[in-house]
Amino acid sequence: MFIGLLFYSCTSKKTELVLLGTVHQPIENFTPDSLYNILVKIQPDLILFEVDSSFFTEEFEFNTTWESNENIAVVKYMKNFEVDVRPYEFTGRNEYRIKIGSRPTDGKAIEMLDSLYKSNQLDSLNQKVYLKFLELSDSLNSFAYLGAKAFNNSNTDRIAQERQQYQYKKLLKIINEYPIFANTYFVKENNDSISYAEGYKRASEFWDLRNQTMSKNILHFVKLYKDKRIVVLNGYNHRYYLNSLIKPKQDEIGFMVKEFYDY
Repeated sequence: MFIGLLFYSCTSKKTELVLLGTVHQPIENFTPDSLYNILVKIQPDLILFEVDSSFFTEEFEFNTTWESNENIAVVKYMKNFEVDVRPYEFTGRNEYRIKIGSRPTDGKAIEMLDSLYKSNQLDSLNQKVYLKFLELSDSLNSFAYLGAKAFNNSNTDRIAQERQQYQYKKLLKIINEYPIFANTYFVKENNDSISYAEGYKRASEFWDLRNQTMSKNILHFVKLYKDKRIVVLNGYNHRYYLNSLIKPKQDEIGFMVKEFYDY
């Protein structure tokens, strides 16, 4: 019986994956120490970091450090515990956005939309949509100050999903309705120009591409680190998207998604 139970215990073990939503900069109730203490409780075998490989040496040591919650906490954890750290971000994220013209036109388009809203130049329906976007943004941002559990739960994920739906789908619809966005251009470094409307559309498309790429990379490591404990550090606006793509794969690949407070 003992041998049977031992065999069952060994064969039933699964890879554990924690999609740990974070706030990048230290704020009240979430600091590098907060994140470090969470990592100590989880004791991961692998930490997936929301950057690409350019931030690491060939030996997967950080080739630079910066004042973020994640970097400070993970560097400290690497010094005190044996752990692998790997990148999983879309390669060359910022350079890619500049190249395709989605940045800075996405921000400029939002500034223009905000100006139209404040000067009462949007119709009543679009005013309501934009106001709802602002309310969702305020609500989502407020969780950052309440500690990690406040932005690592299904309710916050639901609000993040709704907010991002407004940002990249409903605001895009408004932008496409007003000719000023299609007729205002930003000149890129290569002297090519792109309209605010097209730039914002590309930003919307990149939001999907980025999250899909990150999810694909995470699942790659899930397969590679079988029966291990993995923590995925991600800005908490991403959690809902990553969960939606990763959770359905649990039975197929043989892993379980857990929350940090399960430990």
